[in-house]
Amino acid sequence: MSNVNSVSNTTYTTSSNKTKEYSDTLGKDAFLNLLVTQLRYQNPLEPMDDKEFISQMAQFSSLEQAQNTNKIAKINSAYGLVGKMISAIITTETGQLNEVVGIVESARVKGDEVYVVVDSKEVPYESVKEVTELISSADQSSMLLQNIRFSMAYSMLGKEVKGKKNGVEIAGTVESIKSVNGSIKLVVGDYQLSLDEIYEVK
Repeated sequence: MSNVNSVSNTTYTTSSNKTKEYSDTLGKDAFLNLLVTQLRYQNPLEPMDDKEFISQMAQFSSLEQAQNTNKIAKINSAYGLVGKMISAIITTETGQLNEVVGIVESARVKGDEVYVVVDSKEVPYESVKEVTELISSADQSSMLLQNIRFSMAYSMLGKEVKGKKNGVEIAGTVESIKSVNGSIKLVVGDYQLSLDEIYEVK
């Protein structure tokens, strides 16, 4: 069964045939330009206090570090989409909004932009709206078999069973069920028996 996750917190507006994302935080380049402008037009008779200048530079450093961290997180997330099916909304050169649906073949980084590749086309990471986990038919069969085995084990709870483990005959009441390394075990006294080791149920 497919698992669909929404990719949220993305804002899209169309202006001059381009999609632009607006952020609530001031970019590091804009912050630096603002600081330079402030220094250029400051009153020579009342120059910026050293503590104030150091404080603003510390803010700039924190902002730059945060943006670098966000970029790394975005790149890791984009690479995590490889092999998954996505749905994205992109803007064409004519300004039209088109939906792109397909399996992500790879991820790319160009400058500050991160892209996922779908059908040999680059799709901006921010354009991704939904992600679907794909499960192969083999995985589905394995999950179905595991569910059947769990149902069988669950039906034996509280019942008397007989089994053989490593040549030792074991008889007793099934006290509980547990999973050990993905294998379902029936707890009978001091023993943990798999379904294959049970030969009689009362």
